[in-house]
Amino acid sequence: MEITLPISSLIVIAIGSVGISVSIFMGILLLSQKDKKHISINILGCLLILSGLTLFNDILVTSGISNRIKQLYFIPIYYSLSIAPLFYLFVKSKFSYRLNKSDLVHLVIPVIQVVIYFFIGFRSVEFKSMLYDENAFRIYLQIESFLFPTFLVGYTILALSYLKRKDIKAYFWTADIKRWLTNFSAGMLLIAVIEFCFSLIEYNTSPTFLSSFPFFIVHTFTLSAFVFWISINGFKQYYPLQIFTSKPSQKDSVIDENELSELLKRLELLMTKDKVFLNPDLNLELLSKYLEIPEKHCSHILSKRVELNFNQYVNNFRIAAFKERIKEGQNKTFTLTSIAYDCGFNSKSTFNRVFKSTCGVTPSEFVKMTQGKTPPV
Repeated sequence: MEITLPISSLIVIAIGSVGISVSIFMGILLLSQKDKKHISINILGCLLILSGLTLFNDILVTSGISNRIKQLYFIPIYYSLSIAPLFYLFVKSKFSYRLNKSDLVHLVIPVIQVVIYFFIGFRSVEFKSMLYDENAFRIYLQIESFLFPTFLVGYTILALSYLKRKDIKAYFWTADIKRWLTNFSAGMLLIAVIEFCFSLIEYNTSPTFLSSFPFFIVHTFTLSAFVFWISINGFKQYYPLQIFTSKPSQKDSVIDENELSELLKRLELLMTKDKVFLNPDLNLELLSKYLEIPEKHCSHILSKRVELNFNQYVNNFRIAAFKERIKEGQNKTFTLTSIAYDCGFNSKSTFNRVFKSTCGVTPSEFVKMTQGKTPPV
């Protein structure tokens, strides 16, 4: 089948194709990290993929391709109402490391949208045409298209409000997370307001006034801007050195960085005072940056003087924090996995493996020993 498209449609395709590729690739990259299964990373990965698919669906519609290939009508790749709630939940999960059951309320409308499109998407062209002729379904499509910019504005404001209320004074590195998420949210809000304003103009435009204005191209531009902005910040999550730019306070640290003993003291301060091990994004490169020494130098100090590699050293502090929280009885309120995430671990499998190899028992066995008054590991 030969398909001839106008110049405006080719512009739409050119704008969106790069965004689709980048966002889906970045989402898969985040979700495929073996040792990083933290809920915030999973949410951001899903957000990137769903945003890319939504942009893909938008391009099919606005470029006119779906009009020429009727089977593409209402295929289940349109997740416009999922983007804003997932973004809010991502922001929240970067601090809480767990989501409450009440947070699932934000996913009710997105799930309804997904169910509707999966119900329609694989039906015959005749069924889709008949459904589109129904007045009730046309009203649903209008509501859906208006909810998209409304959700974007509402949820980004909600995210900014959450960040403003969040107290992050405990450790220097949490300020970096808040600053990054605030900038992320502010960019989202700016694009959302633009999309919302153009949507209002489009819905209130008379048949003659601005009737020839290419609103569909503007919509594709703004949606593409969303996808690119989310992708940029997804890359920052994948490479967190772009997020964590602050340095520990020097007044409590040892000044002379040339002496090995002094570096060890600074390292101890980072762990005991600043508790950088609670940051699930901590890696050797970031720790070296905090110490203001080369990465190889940091690795050498750990292996020769501490006699542990980076993962072993950091995980020892995380395990100690986990044990302390168990002794405080936090397992009566939260799951063991949730507590492990709070202590800086990125995945359940890594936590279980490290705990068993370090302590000689599983986390569940440790809990029973502690609560049963058996001498803990």
